Amino acid sequence: MHAYQPLLLMAVAVAPVFAQAVDHSGGVPSREVSELADLSLEELMQVPVESVSGVSKYQQSIRRAPAGVMVFTAADIRNYGWSTLSDVLRAAPGMHVRSDRFYDYVGTRGFTRVGDFNARTLILLNGHRLDDPIYQQGAIGTDFILDMDLVDRIEVISGPGSPVYGSNAFYGAVNVIPKTGRDISGAELGFTAGTEPSLKVRATVGDRTDDGVDYLVSATEWWSRGEDDFKLPASWRAVHPMLQGQVAKDRDDMHHQSVFTRVAWRGLSAEAAYVRRKKDVLPPVYLTPTDTTSRGIDERAYAILRATGEPVPDATFNAKIAVDVYSYEGLFTPWQTGFITVSPYADSFSLNSEVSWRQTFAEVQSFGIGVEYQENLRQDYGVDLPTFGMASSAIRESSRYISPFVQLDWEFTPNVRVSAGGRYDYYNTGDERFTPRLGLILDPTPSTTIKLLYGEAFRVPNVSERFPGTYPSNPDLEAETNRSFEFVAEQRLGPIWRIESHLYHMVSSDLIVFDPAINTYRNADRYVTQGFDIGPSAYFPSGLQLRGSVTIQETRDDSTDRIVADAPRTLAKLHVSTPVVEKWLRASVEVLYVGNRKDSGDVFGVVRHTGDYVTGNFTLRASRVWHRWDLALSIYNVADARWSDPKDSGQISSPPRSAVLRATLDF
Repeated sequence: MHAYQPLLLMAVAVAPVFAQAVDHSGGVPSREVSELADLSLEELMQVPVESVSGVSKYQQSIRRAPAGVMVFTAADIRNYGWSTLSDVLRAAPGMHVRSDRFYDYVGTRGFTRVGDFNARTLILLNGHRLDDPIYQQGAIGTDFILDMDLVDRIEVISGPGSPVYGSNAFYGAVNVIPKTGRDISGAELGFTAGTEPSLKVRATVGDRTDDGVDYLVSATEWWSRGEDDFKLPASWRAVHPMLQGQVAKDRDDMHHQSVFTRVAWRGLSAEAAYVRRKKDVLPPVYLTPTDTTSRGIDERAYAILRATGEPVPDATFNAKIAVDVYSYEGLFTPWQTGFITVSPYADSFSLNSEVSWRQTFAEVQSFGIGVEYQENLRQDYGVDLPTFGMASSAIRESSRYISPFVQLDWEFTPNVRVSAGGRYDYYNTGDERFTPRLGLILDPTPSTTIKLLYGEAFRVPNVSERFPGTYPSNPDLEAETNRSFEFVAEQRLGPIWRIESHLYHMVSSDLIVFDPAINTYRNADRYVTQGFDIGPSAYFPSGLQLRGSVTIQETRDDSTDRIVADAPRTLAKLHVSTPVVEKWLRASVEVLYVGNRKDSGDVFGVVRHTGDYVTGNFTLRASRVWHRWDLALSIYNVADARWSDPKDSGQISSPPRSAVLRATLDF
């Protein structure tokens, strides 16, 4: 990035502040209270959410939260036909999703590590971390633990989250808030059929009783055939003519089963979830041949007890205890082993507890303190060799950490607010880290908000990096670190339009890489990211909704001054949703652009560029048909564009065009 570009980006970012000159409304809210009272339930679902709970672990206004936040609602999920969490994250400004058709990986602000697990954006469900304690993988695809039809809203939080959540909230966090029984108020049957072909069935029961007991129980079964005839990547065929015409048949099957239940009464709640996903693996993953079946089975489950109350005036006490279980089993015949069948596995069992206290003083100061403790009682993983009836490697580990945290929010004047906090994480493995966060939040006018943010984050080495199977361990392996500076400006232009812009600079140090020269992992890379994004949005009284964003970013390896793999310099997104017939029939269009990326070098050692691509999705949704049915038809990849995503073994092509029909019956 040239020296003048950060100044240019800053000027553009500040521009919304001066746009007040064209705002003659004086910062009128997007909906007056009297208007809201006249809206139907369906129309209320379209109103933008103005509060968030995942930034500081308590409910606060988005304008006051010390982070950049984008919130997607249940209405967004239905209107745009999003089937997985990765579909939602593709729509978020500054994010892109890379998929190897086995797992999905989120890229945040121009960064993913090709070949790594999804370990630097923390995935949360109602504030509870979902990454496993072995690979630190955060599931966002068909292996996600919650059906998207059960989601109330999704908070996409940008910037370091370690001062609140500890390790893995390296570039941000995604907090998924499930629906309550009151949101269901009866029962639902959901049916989904796709041209892949695919079939999904969901049954949900939930309500709130006269005694105040809120309950919800739901189960989902999902089958997908995927792509029947999958051609090997063009990058492979270009290098080896012998691969021309080779096709993998019936290698893309998926079977998902999940259960979610929650019951709450007054300040007490219990919640549990389970998911099992079996997925066949396409040849570019683990370099398996086209004529053998490869698959992986992931299982996750958790159970949580929560208690919250107000023991004294203006104070809130929260406590939780949770149990998490994770297991993985694979079966592959990879090229690296001379096509000898291997069966990798992983198994973990963890206990997590947390208590916190937040006190408010004179409605202008808020002080919170708490502590989190996690005991990973079992962290086992290894590789079996079924052909020989023996194990290639077997690792048996356990670990624990304790993490006190604190946060102070102080409103000096109605227009000036300071948020300061931090967290100290101590691991019995020897890692310890204090990560601070500081935010200055200004309201220079009633319709303008400016945030100046600084934060730090870290990621401890996972078990597979610390103890890499048959390779030697590196006792000097340390945590990755990240320092981030961010400027956020939001301008509301009357009751309909708003513009939000972000300017950010991040330095990620001690990034963990596998070094073939020493046959183990070490801290090596230092990446520098600079970027800017701007996004207008509008909510019209007619029900028309517009949202767009453009991101310009650059992530370079500091040692070589080269752009890193899977780091698109440009992202652009447009979402339009509008009523077609009297607000019961709605059409929604999603257009996504991802700039050129390079891969990390395929199996033949050749680094190639993927090129840029544009894809579009269309959904037509009819709500309250015959008073009980919600119907939707979605067409994904309307133009049947084909692009490639980087993979550690080269590139893998995207899925073809598909159509999905959804039907939900309320009773």
